[in-house]
Amino acid sequence: MKPAKEIFDIRFFVRLACIVLIIVLAIFLYFYGKQRTVYIDNWTTEIDGTSYRAEDWAIAQIDDLGGEELYPRMRIGVPLRGRTHTITITYDDKSYNEIEIPATEFRLEYDNSLISVPALVAGLPIEKCISEFIITPAPEPEAEAAGDAAAGDGFGDMTMDF
Repeated sequence: MKPAKEIFDIRFFVRLACIVLIIVLAIFLYFYGKQRTVYIDNWTTEIDGTSYRAEDWAIAQIDDLGGEELYPRMRIGVPLRGRTHTITITYDDKSYNEIEIPATEFRLEYDNSLISVPALVAGLPIEKCISEFIITPAPEPEAEAAGDAAAGDGFGDMTMDF
């Protein structure tokens, strides 16, 4: 059996330091280097039983990436890295005065998040305005008639007799 002095030499500590560094780097990159998508939504929405109407016109700016114009029933996706970001909303009120909501800091908890512009304009806290955005595939169309299902591809009998 080797004595402890030979096992715990300088090479052992260098290797241990390299392993710890790789693990710390992996954890850092997972949380701060991971790309997440934020969807900025200008749809009429309902939060806690209260309905918020879509804005007629708004500009949403996340961090310093530039503003995107939003019209009713419009949704844009913005890819972001990191977890903490700021959003600034500019919109027109009923008298067509341009109003800017000061920069609001938010934290992303989901890979795909949805931020509701009407809820932010109404003054709700940012935590209530952010929800997880779940992408669902479109449903399969059902057979139009029983005859189409029997034919297979809908073109009828395509056989040729020679």
